[in-house]
Amino acid sequence: MRRHAPDALLHTDAVQAFCWTDIAHITRNADLVSVSAHKFGGPKGVGALVARSSATVHAVQLGGGQERERRSGTQNVAGIVAMTVAARLAAAERDASIERLGALRDRLLDGLLASVPDIVETAAVYVDGVSDRTQRAAGIAHVCIAGVESEALLFLLERAEVFASAASSCASGAMEPSHVLAATGLDPELAKGSLRLSLGWSTTAAEIDHALTVIPGAVAQLRRFNV
Repeated sequence: MRRHAPDALLHTDAVQAFCWTDIAHITRNADLVSVSAHKFGGPKGVGALVARSSATVHAVQLGGGQERERRSGTQNVAGIVAMTVAARLAAAERDASIERLGALRDRLLDGLLASVPDIVETAAVYVDGVSDRTQRAAGIAHVCIAGVESEALLFLLERAEVFASAASSCASGAMEPSHVLAATGLDPELAKGSLRLSLGWSTTAAEIDHALTVIPGAVAQLRRFNV
């Protein structure tokens, strides 16, 4: 990008990255990097924009000139402090958290593959015919389930307090099968049963077990209606 558009500013949305990788290498190469506290255990409504001194950022609101005259208004000091503490803890515990969540994700996927017929694990990297889940983010489990449609499945899961999605977080509410799944060559009918389950810092083993209790029953219920 620097070669083709040397004057362009590069902004990186690192909101999802903070818990999974050291973003220092991102901040070295980007002009602007944004993070959000609630993704790593901090309070909602607090975030940070890391900007190079050479990056021109125009004021989004006028007033007292706070935030280096970029965002006027009284700062949320308590929120800023809480975010700082959460960020330090998340960085210090990152490796242990990835290991813990990876184990929970594997428990979830293995349980679904064992209990739900005609289910496909997607985003898998295969080495010698075996799925190598170390090559993917620890906090995402994605499957496609034959014979059900995502929106109907999500309705039943939500009633049982299992909150999931049919698509990526940036495509929340989308009803059409994912264009990404289509590009991988996945059967369009199978893609209609797309299910994404996300794990985070607060996810517990009990919640995984609850999902493994609820999801097979919901799938079976929908398949009975589809016969």
